Amino acid sequence: MCGSHALTPSEAGPGQPCGAADGRCIKGGWLMAAKLCPVPYKSLETHGTTQAAAAKHGCHKEGSLSGEGGRQDFQECRHPAVIMAAALTGVRLVLRSSCCTTVNRAISSSARVFGIKSRWVAPLYKTLKHRHIKMKSLGLMPVNKRSEFIEWNYDAELYAFSKRLQEEFDGDALREALTDASYIAKETQRQQELGVSDPGLAMNNNKELAARGETVITEYCFGYLRAAFPLLPEEGISALVEYCQSEDVMSAVGYGIGLRDLVLCEEHPPSSSTMARCFQAIVGVLSVSSPAPRCHAFVRDFVVAQLVGKDIDTIWKVENPMGVVADILHQSGRGEPEPRLIFQSGQETIQAVYHVGVYSDKKFMGSGYGETVETAVKEAAHDALRKLFQITDSASPLPFGKDADVVPLKTEANISLDNWSIDKTKNIITC
Repeated sequence: MCGSHALTPSEAGPGQPCGAADGRCIKGGWLMAAKLCPVPYKSLETHGTTQAAAAKHGCHKEGSLSGEGGRQDFQECRHPAVIMAAALTGVRLVLRSSCCTTVNRAISSSARVFGIKSRWVAPLYKTLKHRHIKMKSLGLMPVNKRSEFIEWNYDAELYAFSKRLQEEFDGDALREALTDASYIAKETQRQQELGVSDPGLAMNNNKELAARGETVITEYCFGYLRAAFPLLPEEGISALVEYCQSEDVMSAVGYGIGLRDLVLCEEHPPSSSTMARCFQAIVGVLSVSSPAPRCHAFVRDFVVAQLVGKDIDTIWKVENPMGVVADILHQSGRGEPEPRLIFQSGQETIQAVYHVGVYSDKKFMGSGYGETVETAVKEAAHDALRKLFQITDSASPLPFGKDADVVPLKTEANISLDNWSIDKTKNIITC
């Protein structure tokens, strides 16, 4: 019983003493505990933590530890330590009580006061996330265009796009580069359905700019790669340029620089072919509005950089590498290549390994590993070609930045694979 009061928990109001155990107010007591302690100060003897916190910073006056005076002094205290101690005390009291409905309402209210989400919030978010992933995997999740939002400003987006790339584009040419032919056809059809017999859209698609950009990319990639790999045959240079001009690389670069929401086309999201064509058109616009060195640096930083970390053997696949090595040695006046078994292990197991080396005139040319002797010989021939063409993992990296600015572009084609010999490459200076 709380003092001389005999009120039941249902009859007691917020801040009033009730008939609960230890004289604590259950109804509304926890809600008030977030800001004040609703228990009279004379009953703070049971609040050891609260009383200690109150006495520590001296919120009560001497001689007012009982009666309404002491309670009033404690209610006027706003010290964080006392507030938190009262809150923790209220939590313990509420959790011990048997009033389920009141307790749930009190816990939710206090959780909102302290910024704590209720126990049902996390399971709800998990369920919604699971539904979102499932609908997306089934193709039931609609993909909204960024231009459908109310704050969309296409002019501002184009300006921000130019500043992100630190390039100066011509505004009208940039719009044309991002306009696909399917978008013009769609707009013409829509206006005809609305009753406009002659829409007369003053818009051009990006077909011409894309062709111009493709030419710029091709010419620069050939000149740059010939200078960076002077010993690589022209067939290898062509394979690298074809890789850089592939639809996958062009579309990946376009997505990377943020063209997904800027492209005007019929489908959404844009297809890989549309994205690749728009990026080539961007290069075409840059070649018109900026000097050649600036455009070349743009192509080098975004297109040629896709070769970093790539194995040239996976891009340029040489058929019959041992035969190519034999032809090169024959044109160089050297002996035929001789594969020799250097090491083998686990011949009778499924994890067999063979180490084979290729020699010519008793000189080591390369080595390779494989699960069979034939595979090891093929890998050893590939290793010998990598050393001859100087495209090993330990070779000098591609020049970028200031190093690339001083490398002159090479317009003359490299030696073809059919005419390649060791003697012809002695006077070639590598980067």
